[in-house]
Amino acid sequence: MFPQLKDTRPVVLVFMIAVFLSGCSAPPPPIAVSAAQVRDLVPGRDTTAGYFVLSNNTATELTLSGATSELARAIEMHKTVQRENSVGMQRVSSLAIAPNSQARFERGGLHLMIFGVAEVPDSFPITLEFSSGEQLTVTFSKLPL
Repeated sequence: MFPQLKDTRPVVLVFMIAVFLSGCSAPPPPIAVSAAQVRDLVPGRDTTAGYFVLSNNTATELTLSGATSELARAIEMHKTVQRENSVGMQRVSSLAIAPNSQARFERGGLHLMIFGVAEVPDSFPITLEFSSGEQLTVTFSKLPL
């Protein structure tokens, strides 16, 4: 009346291993950077901008206090601001990133101003500095004009 079932133990074992492994993914790094790009130079200029997303995957506030690169004379954090009938930039000395959140450095908002650049290679290393003393070197890719 009922069909005879085959031995299902191997199928159940494979299923249990798959479920176990799906729960074993590595946690994200405490500080992560994605979409890191440096805009190529406008001909005749030695200043450019850097964009990226900084993720604070910790339970405590993180403060970005600066950035450096061997390929630049100086790097500053800036934000774009509206002043009456014009748009300008304002320097940002440090930036607090709340626990488990992100800061976006993008066109028209927060960004890195990079001064004294001879050229923008395909790989542009920038070291992000934090108030805790930690440093994170990130390779930024070249963003064409």
